[in-house]
Amino acid sequence: MENLVNRKNGYSRLCSPVVAVLILLGAALGSGQSAIADERLNVLHISIDDLNDWIGCLEGHPQVKTPHMDRLAERGVLFRNAHCAVPVCSGSRAANWTGLSPIRTGVLSNGQKLGKALPDAVFLTQDLQAQGYRTLGTGKMLHSEGESRSMVDEYGPGFDKWMPILPDERTITDAELKANEPYVKHAIPRLNITMPMNEMPRDRDRGSDHIDSFDWGPIDRPDGEWTDTLCADWAVEKLGEAHDKPFFLGVGFYRPHQPLWAPKRYHDMYPPESVVLPEAPADDLEDVSKIAQDFGRLALTSGAHETVVKYGQWRKAVSAYLACISYVDAQIGRVLDALDASPYADNTMIVLWSDHGWQLGEKEHWGKFTAWERSTRVPLIISPPKAHSLEGFQAGSEVDRPVSLLDVYPTIVDMLGLGERPRLDGRSLLPLIDDPEADWAHPALSWVGHGTCTVRSERWRYTRYFDGSQELYDLKADPNEWNNLAGKSRYAKVVKRLDAEIPVDENYKHFARYGDYKALVPADGSRLRLYGPGVAMISEKKEVARAHPEIVEKVERYLKENPGAPQRLIVPSF
Repeated sequence: MENLVNRKNGYSRLCSPVVAVLILLGAALGSGQSAIADERLNVLHISIDDLNDWIGCLEGHPQVKTPHMDRLAERGVLFRNAHCAVPVCSGSRAANWTGLSPIRTGVLSNGQKLGKALPDAVFLTQDLQAQGYRTLGTGKMLHSEGESRSMVDEYGPGFDKWMPILPDERTITDAELKANEPYVKHAIPRLNITMPMNEMPRDRDRGSDHIDSFDWGPIDRPDGEWTDTLCADWAVEKLGEAHDKPFFLGVGFYRPHQPLWAPKRYHDMYPPESVVLPEAPADDLEDVSKIAQDFGRLALTSGAHETVVKYGQWRKAVSAYLACISYVDAQIGRVLDALDASPYADNTMIVLWSDHGWQLGEKEHWGKFTAWERSTRVPLIISPPKAHSLEGFQAGSEVDRPVSLLDVYPTIVDMLGLGERPRLDGRSLLPLIDDPEADWAHPALSWVGHGTCTVRSERWRYTRYFDGSQELYDLKADPNEWNNLAGKSRYAKVVKRLDAEIPVDENYKHFARYGDYKALVPADGSRLRLYGPGVAMISEKKEVARAHPEIVEKVERYLKENPGAPQRLIVPSF
């Protein structure tokens, strides 16, 4: 960390002249900065799990009620075209907190851990610690509670997605497993519920002795029994305390991640019979490749759309997702109110983002980890401190330029006026906060597993899958991405231009598909990696090359016989 401590200290346009002089003086005095610490800017950093664009100010769903996120947008800048680096929790958060793209962190799915893939990674919080900040956090920051705890000086309540179901109420007995069809019923008398509340069978093995997370419904228990409430309580408490150093306060909310449970009164806001369902034409996937159809239809991060429809649960699921959003919005409101009532109201910047989106039946998909808009588009709101001017900034501004969550790290450091760690992959968004119409020639890139990348410009979305198949959508004319334009000659130049934006992943010589398997051929000549079949091909959770030497042999033989094979390819069956 010494290289961080010895970095130059600067100050941004947000600092008043007096504060700027004090900061420079403090830098010259070394560690004796307590006299000026209160003058430096603080950060309230709010992250939300699995929240797509269904918030009021983004108009993603016509019925959603998010008054507190909406009022934050009114005091700051709303980025209407913001996208995650990876549409899955672990990959997105690894990229966000390090400021490094997924092909540099090596974390592209929930099956990989940042500590193992890139043990020397430096988090934003560690960067701030090295420059004189005290870091505090609670809830879901990185993908696991242990990882989240390691990021900060002080960590509050963690996140437990099963609350208010207690640990001893979660295990399914052998008798329950054997006695029920078509789904396992697990009664919890204390809560007056029987799991699963949606009365649906599992679409894939999630562990036979545990309740299923692809579930939804109201649980009539007080807010204080939910961990998102406890995290908000702790954040409110910390904002009421005296701090002798500038602080970074991270608040990581878990909902609306599944299971889609919230206190009953939030479910009551959205009667299932009256909710508006997403538009999902039955033939939507007919103009995309086999691998794209697999991304949509396979029960990857959640269950299958056909199961939801078969059991009549679509409206209840949408209702529950909306309920979870409004529940989290209420907790955000409590934290914002606490900040405004605190001594730090005027010198604290606020950043709010979600790690990725979530699909609720669009393109026959439930969950995330797809290369489509609902999966990659996220809320991103940045509000500069009240008492510090920023040239050109106007409260309530909206930015339509495509931006990435990778841009959040450098933006925070730039806004605080601190030294920036070299080789971050994102860019400071201050030019767009100054002027939403500023030139911005940077599309947003999202990686969906090794070898698959989607490019979002202001108008277009282009995707190149690991097997070389392609999609192109004109979001201006086709916001639902129903008409794949790739392969049509009139759009060849658009495809070529957007394809050129995808960086070459030099770690791999080939990304190959063989039936229901995915092969990664490292560029350094090391052993071929194989994933599959089916869902495992996409999730990349378990490497199976040793278990399937016959497939490895076929892939390697084809590549040897075809030395000019492209980096992305489909290996034909022999």
